[in-house]
Amino acid sequence: MRRIALAALAALAPAAAFAGAASTGAQVLRRPLTARAAALGGALTASAGIDGFGVNPAGLAALRRPEAVSTFNSGVADDAFGFLGGAAPVKGAVAAAGITYYDAGSVDIVALDGAQSTVRAERDYLGTAGGAVPLGAGLSVGALAKVYRFTLADAASASGFAADAGVQWAAPVRGLRLGASVQNAGPGVKFESASDPLPLTERAGLAWTLETRPADAAGTYYSDTRLTLSADQVQVRGDAATLAAAGEFALDVGAATSLAVRLGWVFGSPTDGISFGVGVRERRFVADYALAAKKDLGDVHFVSLGVRF
Repeated sequence: MRRIALAALAALAPAAAFAGAASTGAQVLRRPLTARAAALGGALTASAGIDGFGVNPAGLAALRRPEAVSTFNSGVADDAFGFLGGAAPVKGAVAAAGITYYDAGSVDIVALDGAQSTVRAERDYLGTAGGAVPLGAGLSVGALAKVYRFTLADAASASGFAADAGVQWAAPVRGLRLGASVQNAGPGVKFESASDPLPLTERAGLAWTLETRPADAAGTYYSDTRLTLSADQVQVRGDAATLAAAGEFALDVGAATSLAVRLGWVFGSPTDGISFGVGVRERRFVADYALAAKKDLGDVHFVSLGVRF
C-alpha cells in the first residue's frame, strides 16, 4: 500500500498545478479562504476584516463585533474545498478560529500485482486558531497557529503544524494602509521518509480607499461609496514572485444594504490571471461570489456566506 500511495502522486498533477509547480500537495495552505479574497486576486495584505484568515492575520484587529464566514469552491478538477471561520473581539484583542477541508476527488490506482482500486487522491484538514491586537497609532499585529493532516491515496498521511504572522499600519495619509505577512512557516511535510517544504509565503502590500458621502443623504439613493485600490507582492518558496493588483467599488444604500463589485489580476503566475466578483450585505448577512480564471486549468468558482452578530 505504501508503494501504491507513492504512485498516486502522479495522479495529483492537476491539484499541484493549481498551487504551483514548486509546491507540495498542501492545498489548504494555498487556496483563498473567502470569495472576496479570490475576487481580488489575494491582494488583501493591507486590508482589514475577516479576510485576514487567509492573507494577513493583523487585519482581524479591525473587527468591532463577532463575525463568521463559510466558503465553498469548485472547479479545475473533481475536487471540493470548504472553509468555516469566526472571529470576535475579546478584552482589547480579537480571537479567531477556523477549520478548512480539501478533497481532491478520486483516483484509480494500479498496484504492482496488477490489482486496480479507486481511492481518494488527496484529503486535507486544517485547524487554525489565533488572533490580532491593535497597538495604537494605527498599528496592529496578528498571528495564527495551524495544525494539519494530509492524506494521499488513503494510504500515506502526514501531520504537522505551521504559523502565520503579520502587521498592518493605517498611515497618516487618509485611506492608506500598509501591510506585510509571512504564511505557512514551519517544518516540512513528511510522507514516508521524504520531506517536502511547506509553501512558505511572504507578502507585502498597500491599499488606498477613497470614501465619499453625499452632503444630503436624505435626497439621494445611496449613503456612502468606497473605492479601494490595492496591490500585493507575493513570494512563495520555490516560485517566482508575483504581483496582484485589485479594485473594489462598494455602494451603501441606506443604513442596511451594501453592494460591491471587484476585479483582480495576478501578474507573473503560470496559473493565476484575472478574477472578478460581487458581494452584497443586507443588515447582518453577507454573500459573496467570485470567479477566478486559472488559464489552461479552467475557471474556479467561490461562494462565501457570512454573518455579523
